[in-house]
Amino acid sequence: MIDDYDFQAAMRQSDALVEHIRPILAGQSPEVTGATIAQLLAIFIAGHAPPLREVSLRLLLECAEGLVPAMVGEMIEAGRAPPEWREPPSNNEKAPVGDRGPFSS
Repeated sequence: MIDDYDFQAAMRQSDALVEHIRPILAGQSPEVTGATIAQLLAIFIAGHAPPLREVSLRLLLECAEGLVPAMVGEMIEAGRAPPEWREPPSNNEKAPVGDRGPFSS
């Protein structure tokens, strides 16, 4: 990592990009949203040298997993998800279907 890397500035820039993208994805089906994110992920991974691709994917997925609780909290507060979504379903339960995702309006 670069010594003078400004993580907070990067997060502010990321937040601004997400706010620009969110309205574009709002109302799209989960399939379209997922396919769009998959293409963007592929672009990100392909932009790394082959020896770095696996670790880049792993780090990105770990980052996304770490953000899920905060995103779920935001969705619940905005009324886009029920409170029980805070807890992952047990192995015997099925996740609710029909959600249009975090970009739905």
